[in-house]
Amino acid sequence: MYCSPSQAAHTPKVKRGRRKWSPTEDMVLISAWLNTSKDAVIGNEQKGNAFWSRIADYYAASPNLKGVERRETDHIKQRWAKINDGVCKFVGSYEAALKQQSSGQNDNDVMKLAHQIFTNDYDAKFSLEHAWRELRHDQKWCSAPSTKATGQPKRRKTQKFAHCGSSQPLSHGVEEAMPRPIGVKAAKAKAKKTVSKPRSVEEEGKALTVFQSMWEIKKQDNEMNAKLVQNKMLDSLLSKTEPLTEIEEALKNKLINDFLS
Repeated sequence: MYCSPSQAAHTPKVKRGRRKWSPTEDMVLISAWLNTSKDAVIGNEQKGNAFWSRIADYYAASPNLKGVERRETDHIKQRWAKINDGVCKFVGSYEAALKQQSSGQNDNDVMKLAHQIFTNDYDAKFSLEHAWRELRHDQKWCSAPSTKATGQPKRRKTQKFAHCGSSQPLSHGVEEAMPRPIGVKAAKAKAKKTVSKPRSVEEEGKALTVFQSMWEIKKQDNEMNAKLVQNKMLDSLLSKTEPLTEIEEALKNKLINDFLS
């Protein structure tokens, strides 16, 4: 059917659907970001636009994406922001799952619990496990202290990990400050210092009061137990039908006198 120029001008354009990112594309993007941000020569001297242009070029040149339509730089930047945010949140969920791990649970059990915690915290399923497995051992995503080495509360929100995996390299080559774990010798010295620290007169008095109170309670328990034993012995002697021996008669009389006194 023939369409006039005026009709063609008013023909609505078909809107293209949003292309979903495949795990392969995500892995290439992660590799591009890591390699570009850690470039020993220019990694810390790049401005925002140049930084993301290099990542886009690295991404487009990957042989793993042969035949895949090229992504725009803005789309790549937006996808990285989503990956970074999701991985940082899941780092917190995984740490919380590790704290709740029991002796009979394996890695798969911990991972299931981490997904459950993520879903409960953010009301959404975590779909970037492949990205988390690729980034979890990188310095920017493992800067949170190990769960088993700290006594912090079981669950932390993402504020704890808000600094991890920033979208651009740090300026002037300065890496993020990471707390060094205390050494064995330092830990022992600290514990020894804490134990050997002299207590004040008030603290000594409180400790003595607590000890005396515990001693009185223990003393009363012992007296009560002794009375119960004596009562049982007296009941046994009184209920005996056969004539009592001299020793039993003397013991019975003593128990009766103690009971009446």
